Amino acid sequence: MTEVNSAPVPLPEDTRTQVLNAEVAKYVQRGWTVQTFAAGQAVLSRNKRIGWFWNLILVILTGGLWLFYILYRALNRKKETAIITVDANGRIHSAG
Repeated sequence: MTEVNSAPVPLPEDTRTQVLNAEVAKYVQRGWTVQTFAAGQAVLSRNKRIGWFWNLILVILTGGLWLFYILYRALNRKKETAIITVDANGRIHSAG
């Protein structure tokens, strides 16, 4: 009988970089911005969205007073951050 080696074979660095590039491209298409890109890891960020539908309803209901809150939120928007890594076996891990 022959034994089958079940341990995954590590991918070369350039292949891992291609996998990471493809995943980062997906995030960029969804509006993310690349902050850093290093060996096997990318850090991306984007501004949090403001729900315009309910805010518009509240502006109408409050006679425009809610507009001050919307302006405050628009000027002080929080950022979302995502960290994408590719391990030696080519698996993608994302956090954030």
